[in-house]
Amino acid sequence: MISAKIEDFKIALRDLSEICRAASFVFLVPIIFTLYYAGDYGYSLISLTARMSAFIIPTIILYLFHFVLKRIKSDREARTRHIMITVSLAWIIITLVGSLPFILTRTLSPLDAVFESVSGWTTTGLTMIRNPEFLAQNYERDILFYRSFTQWVGGIGIVVLALFVFMRRGTIAMDYYAFEKGEQRIKPRLKSTIMETWKIYIVYTIACIVLLSICGVELFDSINHTFTAIATGGFSTYSDSAGHFNEYPNSLLIHIILMVFMLIGSISFLIHFRLLEGNYKEFIRNVEAKYFFSILILSILMISIILFVNGNEKNFINSLRKSMFHSISAATCTGLSIEDIDNWPDSSKSILMLLMYIGGFYGSTAGGIKVLRFVLMVNVISHCIKRLSLPRSAVLRIKIGEKQVEGEDIIYASALSMVYILISVIGALILMDIGFNGTQSMFLSLSAMGNVGLNPVPSEQWFAIGPVGKITLIFLMLVGRLEIFPILVLVSSIIYRGRRF
Repeated sequence: MISAKIEDFKIALRDLSEICRAASFVFLVPIIFTLYYAGDYGYSLISLTARMSAFIIPTIILYLFHFVLKRIKSDREARTRHIMITVSLAWIIITLVGSLPFILTRTLSPLDAVFESVSGWTTTGLTMIRNPEFLAQNYERDILFYRSFTQWVGGIGIVVLALFVFMRRGTIAMDYYAFEKGEQRIKPRLKSTIMETWKIYIVYTIACIVLLSICGVELFDSINHTFTAIATGGFSTYSDSAGHFNEYPNSLLIHIILMVFMLIGSISFLIHFRLLEGNYKEFIRNVEAKYFFSILILSILMISIILFVNGNEKNFINSLRKSMFHSISAATCTGLSIEDIDNWPDSSKSILMLLMYIGGFYGSTAGGIKVLRFVLMVNVISHCIKRLSLPRSAVLRIKIGEKQVEGEDIIYASALSMVYILISVIGALILMDIGFNGTQSMFLSLSAMGNVGLNPVPSEQWFAIGPVGKITLIFLMLVGRLEIFPILVLVSSIIYRGRRF
């Protein structure tokens, strides 16, 4: 049990104050679209004010949180456990408050609104909005922009969180990225690192919007799909996701642009620092990159062959194209799709499940257990096999690249990987109990845990899902986004304090 003192909660709540203040301004941005389309809405002044209040009220609520919490004082520096409690509370509070625009605009019921908000802020992409096109046609584009914007902000938010933890010595990622051969040093100050990350994120965002617009995608759609591609989120302004662009003259180029920026979002921003400085060799020799792209290429080829052999596609090039898009979407934990995958063979879905489980790079917007941990697990298994054929006196070291991995890192990565699977299986069992088949249940569970958003369930069956299924997926999305242990630290801390009183 985590021992938590009152002072620990003071530190966590003190830092939560600033997060609430920063997040409060996010809700004001969609008002730009409310005002821009005001003439098309045909709103009266009262109606327009009511529409704007759907975004102003959450702003006020979060700012009130900030106003109250900033009065909590503590001179102690935040440690890892404090950060875990803070981010857990922040994600829960922001996603709950973030459901209000969907409720106040009468877009969704309260539970569906919470689901949509959690899916947005965690960059998952599973949705309870049946026809996004209907909202666009009825000039409710502000709410469509809002849901995409939550993914964009949530994406950079998780990168900043990773950097906060990353910048602390003793973590496997810090050891590998910052100190291997002395060549992979990151920015010396946390603040400058975060500012550089924001700059890179914004530059990539602008580039993607421009490229999609050049290919004939409407500006509004370009903005929304850029937000969800670079953030590896997966929300779309169309019910058929990126498949809407299949009939466009430049559909291949559009799909390629989306794939490129999904990959960009899944690569550690610590690597982006080096790439933009012209240090390409570092990327080529990066262990995460080698494993990620090797597994991805193999998966693309395997799924292409499976789809072609099973008759899902008569043209191998089309099979390769669909396999490539969905494999990249799964590996980067984005969730955009160009066709329904519910008719795909279970074998191809199983490969996508593996990709969703592994996820993207550490320090990226992607989910999953992260490639770095997967590499460590592979090395641990290899180490165990070697030990069986060697004398007990033999000394073997587990390394990632040139860096030796300490026992504590191995225990943490092993525990997270195992608990991740355990929670996914429990989630799948609950989903099976409410009517989904085995493949659908496991796929959905991993999709939610990995914050992916790919959905193998036919539309009618999906939108008939009941409260138990929705609550289960909400829990999986939150736990997966925070990588399990922050939630466990929060819960155990609350239980500990409860027992003390």
